[in-house]
Amino acid sequence: MTDPPQVYASADVVAFVIADIAIILLVARAVGWLFVKAKQPRVVGEIVAGILLGPTVLGGTLAKAATPDAPAVDGSGLVNELFPLQAFSVLSNLGQVGLVFFMFLVGLELDQRLLKGRGRQITLLALAVVIVPIGFGFLVGAVLDSATWRPEGVDYTTFSLFLGAGLSVTAFPVMARILQEKGLIATQMGALGVGAAAAVTVLMFLVIAAASASAEGSGVVEQVGFKALLTVAFLAVLAFVVRPLMSFVTRGWREGGSLGEILGILLPLALLAGLAADQIGINALVGGFLFGLAVPARPGLSEAVIERMEEAVVLFLLPIFLAVSGLRTDFRLLELDMVVGLLLFLALMIIGKWGVGYVVGRGVGLASHQAHTMGVLLNCRGLLILVVALIGLQLGVITSEMQLVFVVGAIVTTLMTGPLIDHFLAKEPVPAEADRRTSGVSILDRG
Repeated sequence: MTDPPQVYASADVVAFVIADIAIILLVARAVGWLFVKAKQPRVVGEIVAGILLGPTVLGGTLAKAATPDAPAVDGSGLVNELFPLQAFSVLSNLGQVGLVFFMFLVGLELDQRLLKGRGRQITLLALAVVIVPIGFGFLVGAVLDSATWRPEGVDYTTFSLFLGAGLSVTAFPVMARILQEKGLIATQMGALGVGAAAAVTVLMFLVIAAASASAEGSGVVEQVGFKALLTVAFLAVLAFVVRPLMSFVTRGWREGGSLGEILGILLPLALLAGLAADQIGINALVGGFLFGLAVPARPGLSEAVIERMEEAVVLFLLPIFLAVSGLRTDFRLLELDMVVGLLLFLALMIIGKWGVGYVVGRGVGLASHQAHTMGVLLNCRGLLILVVALIGLQLGVITSEMQLVFVVGAIVTTLMTGPLIDHFLAKEPVPAEADRRTSGVSILDRG
């Protein structure tokens, strides 16, 4: 019989949270700085920082909260002493709030005019780089048919759907940041990439909804269809209710004016949009992004909001989310007989995104180097695959070993992105009017 986690007084929990945040920020900053110096995304450094603070390096185990199927389990060792369950839960929630605000900033910064007239291209790209990886999920699910990867009691369909969701992930906030940094956000390829990645994210969470329905024994088609209808209704509310409301709220804004009252309305509404999306089943981060899109463009407003929020979101809240994801990862679980499965999963990740993105990109009119660039951008997993992995663990449809594979995929595909983009973009003329401003929507190279 296992012991339950130790229960601390409220004052002690607060002390742990404060100390843990300080440790996370210092380590994330240091490791992120090293990765930036190596011309790699800061996000990978911050993921690695979480791993360095976790069981892989410090040893021991984190405590686990009770679930409907299992009692709470106490942790052990130094990692449990530093991050007891009550404090870890607070950190996890803080990270989720940060993710919603981060996606709100991404949506706020995106110029929607660039998406007009590209519906067919975006739809074809998004569908292709989701449908093929889902098929790959069923393929790799048949190969990884053991207790190492699939928890006992989870059926093949549920497991394969979830693997398909992981294979279909695209880190569209990272994509948007890369395109902006390279001066290509105001180009055909930039608009196509961001639009496709946003659509992919919604589709991917619908696949997760299907996996959840399968895990619960309810009708997959009915559940996904219902959530798709709710998603359409959510989009309609944002377009026909929230957007006019935001137009009214921001009507008096003048560049250089006070942001206090506007932010006082935008921030809670971003959280409510995240809550609505979470309840629908397409994840809170999608709600934050879509709410950002619903805020009408006003001269200087997006820039002012981003400038005001960037330090708190990018330098404070996001590293907490990434550290929490890293802390849940234990590379000590990696054994020699797992390497083949790991490499197969990584290969299918790359083929399903880069390969498929290239073929479809050529089909919708992109030049060869642009199609390669599109495929590489779609292949970048960034932080979103960490969200998928955490959902999988919470649902009990993947093992800790499988979650480790997801984390390795996040690191490898994100590390690939920068050098490959530089290689293919060497052939792309950069428009003189391109916006090269370094915005707050950045987890790649903040110095």
